[in-house]
Amino acid sequence: MKNTKKHVLLWFPAFFLAMINLAHATSGPYINLPPASVTLKIEYPSSECYYYVVLSNIPVGYHVSNGRYLGWCVDEHHYINNGKTYSATLYSSYDPSNPHPDPDWNKVNYILNHKQGSWNDVQAAIWRFVDGGSMPSSDAGKAMVNDADINGENFIPGPGEKMAVIAWINSDTQVPIIEVTVPLQNITPEYPLGPILGIGSFFAALGVFRRKHL
Repeated sequence: MKNTKKHVLLWFPAFFLAMINLAHATSGPYINLPPASVTLKIEYPSSECYYYVVLSNIPVGYHVSNGRYLGWCVDEHHYINNGKTYSATLYSSYDPSNPHPDPDWNKVNYILNHKQGSWNDVQAAIWRFVDGGSMPSSDAGKAMVNDADINGENFIPGPGEKMAVIAWINSDTQVPIIEVTVPLQNITPEYPLGPILGIGSFFAALGVFRRKHL
C-alpha cells in the first residue's frame, strides 16, 4: 500500500505538468484583451523601438492598459501617420483569427525575447519574417534571423516574457505590434482543468482499489 501511494504521488504531478505544458504549447499564452476598439497614436522617433504606440480609452480589467508601449512595424506596404489618432482593435499574435495572419509569428515573438544590436537590427529581423522581407544587412540582424530560424519555430513566450499584440486599424493602414509582458496569472485560464481533475480522480481511485485488494 505504501508503494502504491508513493507511485500515485510521483505520477500525478508529472501528468499535471504535462497537461499544463500541452495547453500552453497548443494555444499560446492567454491574454485578456478588450473586445472593443481602443484609441491608438504613434510617437516617432524612438531610440529603443521602431516607434512608440500610445493606447488610451482602455477599460480596467484587461491585460493591457492606457499608456505607451514599445512598438514595431509588421507591414512594410502601408503607411501610418505620426501623431494621428486612430481607432484600433487588439489581437494576440497567437490568435488564429487575427486579421494579419503570418506563419512566422512564433519567430517574431522569439526575436522580441532575444534581441541583439540596435532597434534598427530588431526591426529588420522582424521584417524578414513578417510579410516576407529581405535578410538584414547587419551582423546582429542576421544573427537574430538565424537564431529564430533554428529555435523560434515553436516558440511560446512564458510568464515574464514578451509577446506581440497586433493593433489592427484597417487594411489601408500600417499594422503595428506592441510588446506585452505575459504574467503568470494570465496563463491559468488556459489550463485544461477537466482533464487534470479526471487524471487526479483516476489515480485516487486506483490507489483505493489497490489498497482494498492488498
